Amino acid sequence: MWTKKEKVVMMCPCCQEEIQETDHVGITQINSVVHLYCGAWPSPGERIMDEGSYKKMFKKYL
Repeated sequence: MWTKKEKVVMMCPCCQEEIQETDHVGITQINSVVHLYCGAWPSPGERIMDEGSYKKMFKKYL
């Protein structure tokens, strides 16, 4: 069995950078992550339902 905690790494498709824990992100109604830190917007037809730091949103929705 693994005893180490796994680190979840997400890359932004807009700016191609790793999303940091302190970056501002939004969660859409289909639970996709939008990296608002770089100015990214959700896909057409999606709305941002909640926003905050990546760390806070990850804990809230996982």
